[in-house]
Amino acid sequence: MIFVIINSLIVQVVLYKLYTVITKKRKIIAIVGPTASGKTGIGVKLAKEFNGEIISADSRQVYRGLDLGTGKDLAEYGEVKYHMIDIVDPGEKMTLFDYLPLARSAIEDIFARGKVPILVGGSGLYIQGLVEGFALQQKTENSTTPGLRGAGKKQKAEYSREQLDKLTTKELNEVLEKSDVQKYESIDHKNRHRLIRAIELAQEGLNPVKIKPDFEVLQIGVDVPRTELHQRIDKRVDERFEVGMTQEVRDLLISGVDPVWLIGLGLEYREITQYLLELRIKNIQLWEKLGENRDSSFVIHNSEFQAMSQDLKYCTHQFARRQMTWFHRFPEIQWLPNYEQIKRFAKIFLEH
Repeated sequence: MIFVIINSLIVQVVLYKLYTVITKKRKIIAIVGPTASGKTGIGVKLAKEFNGEIISADSRQVYRGLDLGTGKDLAEYGEVKYHMIDIVDPGEKMTLFDYLPLARSAIEDIFARGKVPILVGGSGLYIQGLVEGFALQQKTENSTTPGLRGAGKKQKAEYSREQLDKLTTKELNEVLEKSDVQKYESIDHKNRHRLIRAIELAQEGLNPVKIKPDFEVLQIGVDVPRTELHQRIDKRVDERFEVGMTQEVRDLLISGVDPVWLIGLGLEYREITQYLLELRIKNIQLWEKLGENRDSSFVIHNSEFQAMSQDLKYCTHQFARRQMTWFHRFPEIQWLPNYEQIKRFAKIFLEH
């Protein structure tokens, strides 16, 4: 009799554990906010607190060799494992729809090992793409409505990327209107990058759709007062120049990275690349000195450098404002001012 009772209890315990595994909700924490708000440090603390791993949601940290300018701060991670950093070489193609499947694969890997995925970054579209389940699907044959394509063949592209780059913004709008009327009606008609990408997708017979993810997400925004944020940005720009951000960009140029590509990255890489190209023309000796001097305290104190540094700070202030405008479109983001409050929200979310 006792043996039967014990066996029954064992079966109940096993069934209960199996039930909790099956019904356990898959949960992700996303730490978002403007540049210099301290997202990485907070994400790392949460990862240590809740057995998590970091997934970078930064459109520039995916590139190898772009370290100081993108604020990878890899030393800050310590033993915390991170994903989606240093995965492609400079100049390689990495769009939102290249990023998403790789990030989702990392999320599944983290879940499979019983850990918590912690999404950290300021690239709003990357965050939104993961949270809302952006994906590409083939359009149905002879139809403008999205669906899964069967045996139909992919449409032949009429324009290469090089050809699209040479078109005016007005011409790009005209091409998109002929290729995909629905997308044309909803797109920002002044954004060349989005116009070109929309045309390419239309030519490939692809259509962006949303597929609801099978996990819950807590989105937390790091709330920093504007004045303090601008002070942090200025301080960080100065510190990065002191530890070699100018040299980093110079090394990328010397290694053969296309300066047009670097300029297209914006912010640090745009301002510093333009400065260095002008410097190489005007003062080849100073250009060579910059390459020879690897002292971390070496900074070029000339009027052009100072002007470039100030422009970079101002541009970064503007960028941070644009980031905040983007994130404030989403009411589900909880804006919190410090780590203790963030940790409390995360704990409640993960336990319920």
